[in-house]
Amino acid sequence: MKGKGIWLLVLGFILMSSAAFAQDTIKIGAAVSLTGAQSRFGNMVKNGYELWKDYVNEKGGIDVGGKKFKVAITYYDDQSDPPVSAKLTEKLITEDKVQFLLGPYSSGITLATSAIAEKYDMINMACTANADSVYTRGYKNVFSVLPPASVILYSFMDMVKAANPPSRKLAMISPTDLFPLNVAEGAEKYAKELGLEMTLFEKYPKGAKDLSSLILKIKTLKPDVLMGTGYLDDAILAVRQAKDQKVDFKAVAFTTGPELEDYTKNLGKDADYTYGVAWWMPEANYKCPVFGTTQNYVALYAKKFGPGITYQAAAASQGGLLLQLAIEKAKTLEMAKVREALSAYNGTTFWGATRFDANGRNITGKSVTFQIQKGAIKTVFPKEVAQTPPMYPQPAWSAR
Repeated sequence: MKGKGIWLLVLGFILMSSAAFAQDTIKIGAAVSLTGAQSRFGNMVKNGYELWKDYVNEKGGIDVGGKKFKVAITYYDDQSDPPVSAKLTEKLITEDKVQFLLGPYSSGITLATSAIAEKYDMINMACTANADSVYTRGYKNVFSVLPPASVILYSFMDMVKAANPPSRKLAMISPTDLFPLNVAEGAEKYAKELGLEMTLFEKYPKGAKDLSSLILKIKTLKPDVLMGTGYLDDAILAVRQAKDQKVDFKAVAFTTGPELEDYTKNLGKDADYTYGVAWWMPEANYKCPVFGTTQNYVALYAKKFGPGITYQAAAASQGGLLLQLAIEKAKTLEMAKVREALSAYNGTTFWGATRFDANGRNITGKSVTFQIQKGAIKTVFPKEVAQTPPMYPQPAWSAR
């Protein structure tokens, strides 16, 4: 009996230790696109989550009312499929018993997963989702890191209007997908406010492999500027086919593509002069209560994952960080109190400024415009954050 009693004591100690470990850990779930069409960006998002988690844990964890809790993140691959992501999000909540959610990549997938989070009344940090439709359903648990998608091209459009000579005639192309169309519609509206002429706003099927007929149509209209709201492959295709057809512009901008190494690798010198827009650039230098400064955060990321960080990864780290700051302010893991602290947040981190409206949108952030100059990305607008002036107008294809 003595032996049996000792074993019972040991077993009890193990169970108590396990329970204590569970109590000292904040369980977070994330269904992310690790494979499929959005896997490139999905893996960037996971990197951002991992950097935040590891850094916080190295510092002892999240302070919850004077007690430190380590962070554990359970990941599932949503295969870039909204219904799959929604199903996995429900699994994270009902089976894995996570306490908070970090969102997937893209607005389209978040539209599906945020409905699940709302169903179970769980905070969902929508780190890379900013289509208006995600935030117009009266949900109280979805919080955006990015400002509204509809305003991302505003800084570029301000730049071309302020240029000398100014660019007045615009053309815009967009795939039929949630985020690109949201961006395009916002840009169309802003063009009217600026007194610019939108000579063409053309939609094309998502995943299109040929834009030559669309480029030819643009050529006949002779706009000063081409704006594309699609993805990396779309941007590469548009530039190649514009060169093939000798279509010249004063400026060309894409919302996704120029910030990625693949864009320059695929296009070589033809990538030069292209503009891109981003919600965040690694050249910024904001102060941060956790990472110290933007530059310290960028150095940590480079050490862990290598150079070439983009805003998608940084936004993911910011989502985790905002959740951390809300928990620490609330001094509890109780959902309602953490949500209240998150809703009231108004501050600056390595990412920049964040303040939420009643629908969970970050209403303080603004985009910056960059340009590829001699193969390197340089921030060019607005002037207060510019590394160098824009190379405008860009030379004709025959002069390169």
